[in-house]
Amino acid sequence: MLSTMIKKWRGERPSIFILSGAGLSVESGIPTYRGEGSDPKNDSASLSRGYMRSLPERVFEAANQRIRDFDACEPNAAHKAIAQFIKKYRLQADIVHVTQNIDSLCEEAGDTAVFHLHGSLNRSLCQKCGTVFPRKGFYKMGNICPKCRAQFSAVRPDVVLFGETPHGLDWIMPYLKEVDIFIAIGTSGTVYPAADFVTIAASAGAPIRMLLNKEAPREMQFNCSMMDEGYGPFNYIRLGKATGIVPMVLKEVGQLIENI
Repeated sequence: MLSTMIKKWRGERPSIFILSGAGLSVESGIPTYRGEGSDPKNDSASLSRGYMRSLPERVFEAANQRIRDFDACEPNAAHKAIAQFIKKYRLQADIVHVTQNIDSLCEEAGDTAVFHLHGSLNRSLCQKCGTVFPRKGFYKMGNICPKCRAQFSAVRPDVVLFGETPHGLDWIMPYLKEVDIFIAIGTSGTVYPAADFVTIAASAGAPIRMLLNKEAPREMQFNCSMMDEGYGPFNYIRLGKATGIVPMVLKEVGQLIENI
C-alpha cells in the first residue's frame, strides 16, 4: 500500500521522522502514568515545575519511583525494530527518532538516532549552573553538582516537568517541513506540542503520515471506516500492539527506501 502513496523522495534521499510515546514502552512493563488505563497510584502531577520550586522532595520521590519501575524493564520487539531499522538504513536515509518517553529502552535496544523530547531520567540537571551530567543513584535533597558544588534541591532530574518547554523544538519544527514519511508510534496525539507535529508535516506536504497505535483516537472510534480513509492529518493508520505492528510497518518502509 505504501508504494502507491509515494513515487519519489522530496529531496536527494528519504527523510523519515519517527515520533514515539508511552505505547512504545508499555509492553516492556513500564506503567502508563496518565490517561485511560493509568495506575492511580502513580502521581504524575508531582512532576511539575511548581512542585520543583515549592516541594522538591515530592518531585524526587516521583522520579525515583520511575527509576525503580524502569530498572525492571527491557526493550521489546518494537524498540528493537526501530533500532534495527535505523542501523540498516542510516546511510541511505535521514532518520530521526524523537521520543516523548524518559526511559532508556531505545538506547538499550541500540537506537543511535533517538532524541528525548522530554529529557531522560538517566541525566541530572543543576538548576544553578545549568550543567547536565549522568545521574548518580537516586534523587534526594543534598545531592551535589560536580561542577559548581551546588546542593540542597539544585540537582534535579533532566526531564521536562509539567509547565516547562520540551527540548529541541527550535530544530524539530523546521525539520518536520521536509520529511517524506512521518511515523507516530504509541502516542495518543493529545499531548502538545508533539500533537502538532503531524499537522506541521502534513501542511508542508509530507506524502505519508502514519499512526501506529494500540487504540484509535476517540473521534475515530465512532467511525471505523476512517481507518481506511485516514484520520485528520494521518493518511495511514494501523491499530494494534506496538510489538506486532511496528516491525511489520518498518519492514515495508525499508522496502520503499530500497526501491524508490
